[in-house]
Amino acid sequence: MACENFSKKYDDYKNIRKQKKLFGTFGFRGVINEGMSADKAKNAGAALAVYLGAGKTIAIGKDPRISSDMLEEALVEGIIENGCNALTLGIITPNTLSLEVGRQADAGVMITASHNPPEYNGIKCLSKRGMGFSPEEDLALEKVYFGEFKKTAKKGKKLADNGASERYRAHIVQYVKNLFPTKPMKIAVDGGGGSASSVTPETLEKLGHKVVRFNCKYDGMFRERNPEPTDANLEKLKKLVISENADMGVAHDGDGDRTAFVDENGKFIQGDVSAAIIADHVLRQSKDKDKKIAVTIAFSNIIEYVAKTLGAEVIYTPVGEPYLAQAKLMCGAQVGLEEHGSVLLEWSREGPMLAGVMAGILSKEGMSLSELVASYPKYYQIKDAKTLPAGTNTEAILSRLKQEILPDYERVSDMDGVRVDYEDGWFLVRASGTEPKVRVFSEGKKEERARRLNKIAMEGLERAMR
Repeated sequence: MACENFSKKYDDYKNIRKQKKLFGTFGFRGVINEGMSADKAKNAGAALAVYLGAGKTIAIGKDPRISSDMLEEALVEGIIENGCNALTLGIITPNTLSLEVGRQADAGVMITASHNPPEYNGIKCLSKRGMGFSPEEDLALEKVYFGEFKKTAKKGKKLADNGASERYRAHIVQYVKNLFPTKPMKIAVDGGGGSASSVTPETLEKLGHKVVRFNCKYDGMFRERNPEPTDANLEKLKKLVISENADMGVAHDGDGDRTAFVDENGKFIQGDVSAAIIADHVLRQSKDKDKKIAVTIAFSNIIEYVAKTLGAEVIYTPVGEPYLAQAKLMCGAQVGLEEHGSVLLEWSREGPMLAGVMAGILSKEGMSLSELVASYPKYYQIKDAKTLPAGTNTEAILSRLKQEILPDYERVSDMDGVRVDYEDGWFLVRASGTEPKVRVFSEGKKEERARRLNKIAMEGLERAMR
């Protein structure tokens, strides 16, 4: 289901995606000194200052990558040369930046490549609400970026504020305590060497938990592990949870906007399962009569189960945080969920907040994390990808794919790629926003069905590429 205000924008969003030259799903990124450079950052700062107008303030956060300082310096230069103030907040998480933009700025820029390897970096823009730029705002900013503009006569100022992370910690503690009890637990935290490395452990300690720290010092090279907190990348955390007899493990990516969980047995929890559980329990506390959950088109059917138990509406969106934020804004959804486990409780992906919330849920329910997960239905997923030859017309392939699938499905959606739903599962084929490949997701109530749907999708894709 989808609210009309949002669903009528789908075609516009598709057209905007085709027109974009710079911005991807959320911001832009690339390998330093190849797809991403100081000049590009300076030009982005200049364009944003011109777009906003002289005299406005732009808050800047960054993750600890070794290239972040260089990009920040260039970004600040572009901003102040074009009449706006640049407020630097240091190494922070994106949700911290989101809150600070709402408090003391007119827009925000996060310097990060999120879960990408250390040689990457990038830029994400936030509007006054603290939410990612809408597709329309991206396109408008691009027109300034690629156009010609004159510098303003009066320069802006460079400002600094080192207290943002402490304010965010206090915000988390207050949010969690307002919703859940805080029974002390033992929690292992893998900060990923990223922005959340100090925020999550310290916040959990303020909530009364005992924290076992691992990989919780800033490391711009991410030497301990790849920054994406996947099952394969969290072997050390899983072993630590078992050896320390911890109640659960928590892990983050480079900027701390992705949060992964490991149960007390050292088992990785699938991202959309943890996100659905958090949404379920947060909405149980909501006093809103009309409950709405925004999820990306790649999200598990577990959300349909959760929505049914809550009497809530599910609103599907294209993949990407800005689309979820738009659905929250236009449709009044209380939460937004992404398939890798990210949750929007306000206007930005929460990271450290989710650790405290999950611990609160376990306290309230009197369950272990494995017991909590087992109380929800099980779905089996396969996530695959196929690299495309250079110059491939991905849109044409996805259009042909719809013709290559037997019409024995319940429904098909081309909101973002091609999603085909059956009674007992679904598959999605969509273009990657960051790499020359298509991603293939499949899910079934049984593992064999998920594999069968993956095969149907891959074989259909092969025929469509001929």
